[in-house]
Amino acid sequence: RKTTVKTHIITVQWFSDLPSRTIHTFNDLATCFVSQFSTNKAKKLEVADLFDIKQMKGETLKKYLVRFHGTMVQEFQKGLCVVQFNDSLALRRPASMEEARA
Repeated sequence: RKTTVKTHIITVQWFSDLPSRTIHTFNDLATCFVSQFSTNKAKKLEVADLFDIKQMKGETLKKYLVRFHGTMVQEFQKGLCVVQFNDSLALRRPASMEEARA
């Protein structure tokens, strides 16, 4: 990926504006850099986000339910503590919550 002069200027300015004595390791620098400049971060979904899933205009009820249940199954998987069970769900994705509970 090609970088521009403007990108370099912005990066150098950001680095110059870091408070002194805040970066002690390369990992500190990398963490600060990524949090400042990464733009394509996916938002981590939470169970409360299920309430924000709305049927889109023109979306059939069936497609809406498939999308809603897919998100619900993903959230269910993220909350599991038992690694072996979670791995089996990842290998063979359940079609519904009923199938996951079986």
